[in-house]
Amino acid sequence: MAVKHSLVIVNDGIKRFASKEEYQVQKIKPTTFQVGRNLKDRTANIKIYYNQSYYYGNVAYPKGQTIQSKHITGADLEVYKEAKKYLSPSENTMLQLSWDKARQSDYMESAYHYNLSEYDTSEPSELLASALENKDLSVKEVTKDDYSTMYKVLKGSTKEGRELTRAKAIEYAKAIGCDPASLMFNKLKVPLWGTVDIAEEKTIKEKKHKDELGVEELVEKSYRPGQIAVSTKVESVICPRDLYLPTVKAIAIKSKESIYDGMIAYYYHTNKISDEAINKLCVVGYHIDSSFTIGKTKIGVKEDRYFFGIYRIYGTRKKLFNPDPNISEKDPRHIILDDFTPSFVAPIVSLAKADALENRDVIPVQKLQTVGQLIRQEELNKINTSKFISDHLTKEFYKDRLKSAVEKKVDSIKGVKEANKTMKLAEASKDIAKQMTELFEKQTAFKEILDRHLHKAETEIEKSKKFTAADLVVDDKIYEFKRMQKNKRA
Repeated sequence: MAVKHSLVIVNDGIKRFASKEEYQVQKIKPTTFQVGRNLKDRTANIKIYYNQSYYYGNVAYPKGQTIQSKHITGADLEVYKEAKKYLSPSENTMLQLSWDKARQSDYMESAYHYNLSEYDTSEPSELLASALENKDLSVKEVTKDDYSTMYKVLKGSTKEGRELTRAKAIEYAKAIGCDPASLMFNKLKVPLWGTVDIAEEKTIKEKKHKDELGVEELVEKSYRPGQIAVSTKVESVICPRDLYLPTVKAIAIKSKESIYDGMIAYYYHTNKISDEAINKLCVVGYHIDSSFTIGKTKIGVKEDRYFFGIYRIYGTRKKLFNPDPNISEKDPRHIILDDFTPSFVAPIVSLAKADALENRDVIPVQKLQTVGQLIRQEELNKINTSKFISDHLTKEFYKDRLKSAVEKKVDSIKGVKEANKTMKLAEASKDIAKQMTELFEKQTAFKEILDRHLHKAETEIEKSKKFTAADLVVDDKIYEFKRMQKNKRA
């Protein structure tokens, strides 16, 4: 156990590290951050679980199932600073998400008892310290003079602390590269109570009420496109300041095939059907009562369902349409609800990308100047490198490059020629086939004509044969008669 100011640090399975080298030599990697916060007392506890690894080159391999941990308790800012030491950017993001989630969770649990406001869950001192930590800036980098004022602001509501003024917030925000309001007020977060898929039907496993033995049973529940699934775990999402009201609600659109995928939809809670909802994107409540009574026993289901879509009225019929333009009118998914009676209709007031809400900070002025210098230096290096190459490359190198380029060009031309040749052969084959077909048709027609003529000629010949044969018989008889007469005379 080690004590550092208000901190209590307990290491389990790892050695204490006071420098980056001592941290890296242990070859441990954070895998999980468990965060608990007390907003009223401004205390916190963070337990970091590590997975020890062995290295071959630059590749890390798991060493086994042994889990090491570091448990930090104390004042919230000090705990957060200690936990951030030597983390990679991705690990830092994991910690920050867990830190913010714990703040929101404690606020939801304790706000009623402690009369906390959503705007009071983080002090300006904490916000300023977090901004410096996240941008990796020191006090001297942000303010060139009057260091003491910033140090006093960072001490917060302690006796030595000082309140952050509007003028100083503007000054510090300009140097850090953020919105001055983000140093005065914490990001506003609201519960994310549901998710919706407008393209596909989803089946979600949900916990059922405990049975007689006290065991929670998992049941599968199907949600059709456009139906909002109520979240079973507490989640929160950033709400833009210009939208925030105590009645604001948020749902997440998780639909990979839709243009709305990854967006957060905000609306204001209501129990009425808004007059401004017609032909607009809305969240709709729909009460289903399929119960009936047999004697004194009620049988059936009463359930409130929620949907997301474009609300329209056709005479007395209310309809809810799918907002995705890629889903055509002929698609069964186009109409989400048809001829229904809503319990409430709340228009969507804003749509925003969840990633954009989390990453609005810009590069600090000092870092931006440094980046600019590096870019200019890189450009000079490129110019110098190009000049060196042009001055020192040999003719053989150019010759080889030219040869290679020519060969590639020839190969490409050959390829084009082969392709053209194949195409021309195919076209020639088509032409020959067409010509052969036409010739066959002509030959067939000619044969038919020739057959007709031959048949006619044969008929004429047969007629001619009959006539000639008869004549030959008469001539023979005359000849025979004359011969007989001659013989008689003799």
